[in-house]
Amino acid sequence: MPRIQTLEGFYQNHIQPHYQNAHKNQKQNKPIAWVTSTFPVEILQAMNITPIWPENYASVCAARQVSVRLAEIAERHGYSRDLCSYARTVIGSILTEEKEILPEGGMPKPNFLVASTAACDTHLKWFQVLSHHLKRPLYLLDIPYNITGADPENLETHHIQQYVTQLEDLITFLEKQTGNRLDKNKLQKAIALSDRTSSLWLEIQDYRRTIPTPMGARDAFSAVFFMLCTPATQAAADFYTKLRDEVKERAKNGVGTTENERYRLIWDNLPMWFNLKFFNYLESLGAIVVAETFSHVWTGSLNPSKPLESLARKYLPNFANCGVQRRIDLILTLAKDFHADGIILPTNWGCRMMSIGETIVKEVVDKKLGVPSLILDVDSSDWRNYDEAQTKRKVEGFIEILSRKD
Repeated sequence: MPRIQTLEGFYQNHIQPHYQNAHKNQKQNKPIAWVTSTFPVEILQAMNITPIWPENYASVCAARQVSVRLAEIAERHGYSRDLCSYARTVIGSILTEEKEILPEGGMPKPNFLVASTAACDTHLKWFQVLSHHLKRPLYLLDIPYNITGADPENLETHHIQQYVTQLEDLITFLEKQTGNRLDKNKLQKAIALSDRTSSLWLEIQDYRRTIPTPMGARDAFSAVFFMLCTPATQAAADFYTKLRDEVKERAKNGVGTTENERYRLIWDNLPMWFNLKFFNYLESLGAIVVAETFSHVWTGSLNPSKPLESLARKYLPNFANCGVQRRIDLILTLAKDFHADGIILPTNWGCRMMSIGETIVKEVVDKKLGVPSLILDVDSSDWRNYDEAQTKRKVEGFIEILSRKD
């Protein structure tokens, strides 16, 4: 089947220039910030601060097959192998003396670091460690836990107020670090661009409901880069506009990702960045991943007229900041909307937080929808914890179960 042209050469055309531009900005004394996932990066972009996402860099290191080598360097410095594999990879990247092994010359050293507790508690200690090693200041957004799992419209008022207050403190911190005031018009423009980016990305996901699906997981895990790293840019909106148009056309003409789409799957959690060809293997069995929770959790509507409040409504309901029921609800919705035949639930040893509750998810989905699911032991970037032969045996057994439901 024909490849999606918009995604051809994605790494060379988009990831590589992102890091090259960051290094260029550093040389020109423009501010660089290292930032965690679920952090309101729109504020940074409105202040012309270049955001670098270490979690993305860890996935790049995994794809380039150097993540384990870097993790081992961190471990030799006393960091436990039980820690987040992203964290070990990044810590190793700043401790290594072999700079030539680092993809894209490593991440440019930041002027400061900013983190949020919305995704996981690891962010706090991980970025404290980076702050210590790099001797750079750290700002932490310690946000309220959305215990009830409320959606954006039903968040508790005091939670929104607390988040907005912290954003105001963040802006003060950024203004002090950069010597520049936040331009409210630029913030509104950034919010509008991020909202457009999110809307386009969700529209792309909607077209993936088509049978056969016009885009699979391997392409989605590449393309989500803009949603994560640079959502408030015209480049992100332009890219997703072009991708939306192509995916829409493929859906209209019945052009699928594979010629043999027999089983439609939902994928929870992170992928194995070091082995994205795993999705090609699934396709060889007639199984195509039509939706991933990862592609849906970073989205959210934003209102330029209420920039800080809308950022609270975008980031507080992220399922990583809620109980397991919110993830269950998302998976149930995806399974129904995308006509799923099965669900793959990876237990990611390198990201324990994202793996919490997989057995509960499995039980609920089976009970409510009768859709079979498979729990796999994998890792996002440390292949020492991954047994490919065992994983394939489990997958092939799972496909056999799905075949009996044909």
